[in-house]
Amino acid sequence: MGWEQRLRDAAYTSAETQTRTVFDYEDVSREVEKHTGAFNFPGVAGTYVQDLGHSGYKYPFRLFFWGDDYDEEADAFEASLLEKGAGVLEHPIYGRKSVLPFGAISRRDDLKTKANQAVIEVTFWETIPEIYPLSQLDPADAASNAILDFFGAAAAQFADLIGLDTAGEKATFKGKYQALQGSVKSGLQTVADTQADVAEAFDTIDQSINSSIDLLIGEPLTLAFQTLALIKTPALAFGLIQAKLDGYKNLADSLTGGGSSGPENIVTPTLDSEASNQFHTNDLYASGSLGGSLESTLNVEFETKTDALAAADFVLTQFDQLTTWRDDNFAALATMATVDQLAASIDSGESYQALQDAVAVVAGFLVEISFNLKQEKAFILTRSRNFVELVAELYGNVTDDDLNFFINSNALTGSELLEIPAGRRIVYYV
Repeated sequence: MGWEQRLRDAAYTSAETQTRTVFDYEDVSREVEKHTGAFNFPGVAGTYVQDLGHSGYKYPFRLFFWGDDYDEEADAFEASLLEKGAGVLEHPIYGRKSVLPFGAISRRDDLKTKANQAVIEVTFWETIPEIYPLSQLDPADAASNAILDFFGAAAAQFADLIGLDTAGEKATFKGKYQALQGSVKSGLQTVADTQADVAEAFDTIDQSINSSIDLLIGEPLTLAFQTLALIKTPALAFGLIQAKLDGYKNLADSLTGGGSSGPENIVTPTLDSEASNQFHTNDLYASGSLGGSLESTLNVEFETKTDALAAADFVLTQFDQLTTWRDDNFAALATMATVDQLAASIDSGESYQALQDAVAVVAGFLVEISFNLKQEKAFILTRSRNFVELVAELYGNVTDDDLNFFINSNALTGSELLEIPAGRRIVYYV
């Protein structure tokens, strides 16, 4: 039996009504990310690669409905995609998968060139039955508690691994630590200033660390807790999700290179504790930045399903980049670790595990709330339209909030406020 005979029908069964829709398609593909960690050890040739599993597959489709009733069939299929919960994708090559429609759902009706055809583009993301651990807590409370657990684990690990035995090491450590603290202040001040109580707390913690830095160096656990509180505070400002995520990502990228394993982001081992201290300090700030991203998602009211799922994807990507960077640095430290430095070159895994749990819980929370949010849809204008008229048609209202939302979500330019030309891609939410 050849490959043609092994092909199956392509179909999607919705979560709530169990509506099964068979559809036609073009070329198909899938994408998956493999999670691994690499470790090198002194005196041992080769690399130990740890298998950490893989992400769920993504299945992008360009699918077609055609015939006398194509419009009703396409309408029904779109409605099934918007139902709450995971549906079942019957892939023509890869079999049955539990999936969620991810991102924008785009539809084009070829009224001029193919009058009885609709083209829909959608990406299905494979999901597991339980994204976050079962809990008696409200999902938002569970996410908040998981972040707090991570901050505690990160502070404890920092205190265990920092080594400051001489006055010279303390002086070097102080200078580099305060430089990173300054990066946090300058990078996140704009976000903190959007809310008075947040700005006051942010400034107070910063001043407290500065005024007590000499004492805090001798108490690394307290120093770490205050630093993580400083990093986290701007995330408490309500709203501004993209500005907060961008701010935290920029801070992390300045330390990790955005996940790059280039030499500029990997410490060069030294015979003293300087390289180790620098990495563990960078790790505290970079991990804290991811914690800030996680906290940011809990202090915003998402309007659309796309925004909530994009935030989940954002923190998962940031976590993967941080993990790669940490593994490379621990491997570098291990290559020249002395007996005294050996403990500081081995990842105990406690902070990593707590962070992994926090990321999983927050991502699960975002997926859960996305089911009750507006779904993005898109189409191509076949004729020029006035944007006020178009808003009234799509949303049934023309309030200032509706108009501003439409302008921002479509990034309309000045001329388009007068007339949106034919051929323009328009997104709206239902």
